Amino acid sequence: MTYEALARKWRPQTFEDVVEQPQVTQTLQNAISAGRIHHAYLLCGPRGTGKTTTARILAKALNCDKGPAVTPCNTCPTCMGITNGSCLDVLEIDAASNTGVDNIRDLRESARYVPVAARYKIYIIDEVHRLSGSAFDALLKTLEEPPPSVIFMMATTEPNDVPATVRSRTLRFDFHLVSHQGLRQTLERIAAAESINIDSGALDVVATEAAGSLRDAQSLLDQLVGYAGGKLTADLAREALGLVDISVLFDITDAFAAHDPARALDVLAEVSKAGRDFHQLLKQLAEHLKRMLFARSLGSKFTDESLNNDTIARYTASAPALEENDLLRLLRMTIDQENRYKKAAQPRLEVELLMMRCARMDRSIDIRTVISSLENRGGGGGAPALRPDASPRAASPDTLFERPQAAPPRPVVPRSEPSYPPPVDRANLGGTAESHLSSENQPVVATLEPPIPETAPGTALDFEPILEAICRTRPTMRAILGQAQLIRTGPGAADLNVYNGSPFHQQQLKQKPIRDLINAEITRVFGAGIRVTIHVKDAKTVRPNLPVAGTRAPAPAGSDDSVRSDHNLQEILRRFDGEIVG
Repeated sequence: MTYEALARKWRPQTFEDVVEQPQVTQTLQNAISAGRIHHAYLLCGPRGTGKTTTARILAKALNCDKGPAVTPCNTCPTCMGITNGSCLDVLEIDAASNTGVDNIRDLRESARYVPVAARYKIYIIDEVHRLSGSAFDALLKTLEEPPPSVIFMMATTEPNDVPATVRSRTLRFDFHLVSHQGLRQTLERIAAAESINIDSGALDVVATEAAGSLRDAQSLLDQLVGYAGGKLTADLAREALGLVDISVLFDITDAFAAHDPARALDVLAEVSKAGRDFHQLLKQLAEHLKRMLFARSLGSKFTDESLNNDTIARYTASAPALEENDLLRLLRMTIDQENRYKKAAQPRLEVELLMMRCARMDRSIDIRTVISSLENRGGGGGAPALRPDASPRAASPDTLFERPQAAPPRPVVPRSEPSYPPPVDRANLGGTAESHLSSENQPVVATLEPPIPETAPGTALDFEPILEAICRTRPTMRAILGQAQLIRTGPGAADLNVYNGSPFHQQQLKQKPIRDLINAEITRVFGAGIRVTIHVKDAKTVRPNLPVAGTRAPAPAGSDDSVRSDHNLQEILRRFDGEIVG
């Protein structure tokens, strides 16, 4: 007798047999009971989840000699004909090999005729998204208004490739991946019925590798039975499927945590010697790093239905060796390499380089931990131990903090609106509250509060810190105020002489936001008020060389007093050879 594959032999024959798709089966059963039969169904979902099987069961339920019935009898001639594919009124069409418009025209022509023996003529179109655009167009009219006895059931793994005009004319059902536990229980039931001796570890290996597809799980079980012959164990299952043991994955991540590239390469060499596929290794490593990340985040609450208690405990114990940020970066690097593997000219070299990069990757450092450690030390003394292997070494491309070989260019400070001081109380100033500008004879007058520290009239005040602060907000002002000079003219008064001026400069200095910005920065630098008169000098006027006095020391570029006095920030700058850029 010819052998029948497990995936065909154990194909569900009733709605109750469909594994973990109640959102579909319950809805269809209720529709049959209520007599609400739609003329077109679109069954969507991943492979091996029961789309075509459900279409066949629905065809039997509608055409059963004892129905329409919620549960087909599977014993009448119609049900048996649909099961073995001999029913003339239920036609299964493979859209991948019947993509043309001529095939759909033949279908439309045959749909005009009444069923031969069954209640409904049913067309099951598998992988319907493979139809051509013209074929879909030819199907539209028949799909919208089919003959009363015709029902279309279309299955697809790519519903977005089906035109919206087709989707809108159908009743859509979405199938989900089967859970690990659902796969395991189904395989266990099949193994018991088929007298297959398989342990729980092997069932977990098969269910994990099937990744939610019941048909894949049944095919893998068929493969293992042919490989082992006797009892199926987890080790035999991994060997037959080309998988590495989970201890190998732990050895790799231990090498990453220890920053030991040689150890990681040794493990890779052992994997190669055992004849394992590196692409499969990358898939397993990505899954392993995901579990490590979850175990690191959840701690004792971590669980995984595909792992036994001992393996879960090992993940919980090993995960703290790597920070969450480290695991995230390792996982991203592994996934990227897995995606590039098939197109790589030298796949093994690519994987070896991945092992080197991951093992040499510096640990992530939380800046809050650094600051907290420095604060605990009082801002002085030695620096905190940032990682166990604190010996110096060159930074890798994946290092979070890198020591640059050359000072990077200072980034452009983004333009933003300045924060201005509150409005001045005009009643208490005793001076002019208006400001205007036209020329040398009609200067700008700005009144601030309170008086400036006394210096001799004719002394130049330090305008450089004011200019730096203004240019951080408006960089273009350096071209206007670069040659400006702030000169003390008397008690509470000063002149701001703008040399090499032009009509454009005068126009710019008329703008109220610019005048307010200059006033605000003068107040901030001097900490006191001054009545400022702005004079725009032409190119013929020579800028005098006056002594600078009466101001506090300007803050260094990109810094201020709070930064200079902050010991913790200064220690961070020293430790990481950093600089403040704004």
